[in-house]
Order: sequence, then C-alpha cells, then structure tokens
Amino acid sequence: MKTSEDLLSLVDLSNYFGVSESTIRRKVREHREGNGTFPLPLFKRGCRLLWKKSDITNWSGEDGETISFTPSPIPPIPQGTSAKNSAQIRQGLLALGVKLPTPSGNESNN
Repeated sequence: MKTSEDLLSLVDLSNYFGVSESTIRRKVREHREGNGTFPLPLFKRGCRLLWKKSDITNWSGEDGETISFTPSPIPPIPQGTSAKNSAQIRQGLLALGVKLPTPSGNESNN
C-alpha cells in the first residue's frame, strides 16, 4: 500500500516546480492529448489528484531541478476595456516581470 510519503498532490507539485496548479493540469492534459511527457496522476482520491513521487523524480531528474514551463501567450486586453482598467492590467503584468509589446500612440511601458 502506498503511504502519504510516496504520493504527491497537485499542491505539492505546484510548490515543487514553482508553477501554478493550472499549469500542472495543462501539462497533464497535453500528455493525454499526446503532446507532452509530464507524468499522469496515479489515481484520484476523492477530488484530489495524486502522483507517485518516484514518477515525478524520474521525470524531473534525481537532483530535483526546477522545470521551466513555457507560459501560455498573454491574450490582448479586450476591446472596450476602460483606459483605467487597461492601465491597471498593464501595470500588474509589468510588476510580474512580463515583457509587454510597446503600445501604439504616445503611451509608454513604464
């Protein structure tokens, strides 16, 4: 029988790789669609997905290196968004270190 030390939850994987839970879910979906190699969960316990720790360490390497995932492209700010909201969105993305394209007109990225 597997012990809790042998199993990793979605939260555990998110913390281990330093990515969001939705990124882990996307990697699992990509594997199921035939486009990825991220280990599939061993089983689902209630609403929780659980992975074998050995599957994750074998996939990522024994040294526990950080895996960098390619982020999804940032969609454009929707038409009709107020100038104030648009500026807040841009400011938030810049604070996160997201490199944004130069806006048209006289606006600046800073």
